[in-house]
Amino acid sequence: MHLSDRDQAFLSGELGEAGKLAMELLVKVGEAYGTERMIDIAWAHVAGAFDSGQANHDFAERLAAGGAQVAVPTTLTACSIDTQAPTGTPAEKRAIALVDLYKGMGCRPVMTCAPYQARPEPGFGEHLAWSESSAVVYANSVLGARSNRYVEYLDICAAITGRVPECGLHLDENRFATVECRLDALPADWLLADWFHPLLGLWLGEHSGDAVPAITGLPGSASRDDLRSLGAAAATAGSLDMFHAVGLTPEAPTLQEATGGSKPARVLDVKRDDIRSAGKRLCRNHNEALTTICLGAPHFSLEEFARLERGLAGRSPAAGIELIVATSHEVLAGLHRNSVFERLQSSGVRIVTGRCTYYPPAVANNDGHVLTDSAKWAFYAPAALGVPVTYAGLDTCVESACAGELVSHGEPWLDS
Repeated sequence: MHLSDRDQAFLSGELGEAGKLAMELLVKVGEAYGTERMIDIAWAHVAGAFDSGQANHDFAERLAAGGAQVAVPTTLTACSIDTQAPTGTPAEKRAIALVDLYKGMGCRPVMTCAPYQARPEPGFGEHLAWSESSAVVYANSVLGARSNRYVEYLDICAAITGRVPECGLHLDENRFATVECRLDALPADWLLADWFHPLLGLWLGEHSGDAVPAITGLPGSASRDDLRSLGAAAATAGSLDMFHAVGLTPEAPTLQEATGGSKPARVLDVKRDDIRSAGKRLCRNHNEALTTICLGAPHFSLEEFARLERGLAGRSPAAGIELIVATSHEVLAGLHRNSVFERLQSSGVRIVTGRCTYYPPAVANNDGHVLTDSAKWAFYAPAALGVPVTYAGLDTCVESACAGELVSHGEPWLDS
């Protein structure tokens, strides 16, 4: 593998012990993939500041002791604490100490799974080293930027060196679709429903393997938030890091361009039962009373908050119902500027930042079941929190919150 003079300087230790360790790890990965060279990145998004165990602390402490400083803009993904409501517990202090180590390396503590909300979005074709599966698939698919799914601790290694091996989705030839996913057999009104895109993503993640799929038949009205929820679910259910939506995403104005002119190796026809069964798989409750609604996985956008406020129409959740929404600091600042935060808070909505709510203790002392509009949340929460879950669209979540019980808005797996 060809290494630049600066790469060699990192390897030799000339640029510090942390840089040496970082480049050694990146070179080993590059060699494993048969990479010809390293390339520059414009932005790293790092997951290691999430306190998931002692190894995260040990690695960060080793880097800090070796003088680590990031070479490119670097953001931190969601952590294990609500940054708006500190509790002062030993676990929280430990989590904050880990974040502080990364801050000392020059990382920006945005603490979100949606880093594209925290600073200007990466440009088309820009190379990144992002962790967080939902962010990676969004960058590749919706923005046309380029990133593999960088795991702990490769993400911070890339940040320190500003380099990654040129492999995977950094290369043109690996971004072409080899699977076509057709929606012709689905009712037109399903394609417009607020619950549809996450379920399509869940099914696609389960059936496309490690191939890049091209979806044909999505309506032009599909928003970036729709595509984001599709990608987040697909990355949750499988190893998918990129998809094309023909006529919607930047590298797929046509199916032919999405596939690079080749015939798809496989064609997947999505049927009604596929979507209905995907919805049923995300409903793991036994008729427990509804107690909580959790929204914001990935973190809620300003547009999603606008929909939430319109849906509530000045109403509050019913007695005994908690409505929790997770978002980023940047979106929260936007809510404050428009007084949306104050209006939602006065309606009884609890807004949390800095964390994912499918990790404890965001949903505490829950003795009923949780309703969510996130396929990702519904996928992870039963194991992570031990709570029964129902998946539905945002409209159903809002109406159910106000009614104090599940009120379906036409979800076929709930009505059947």
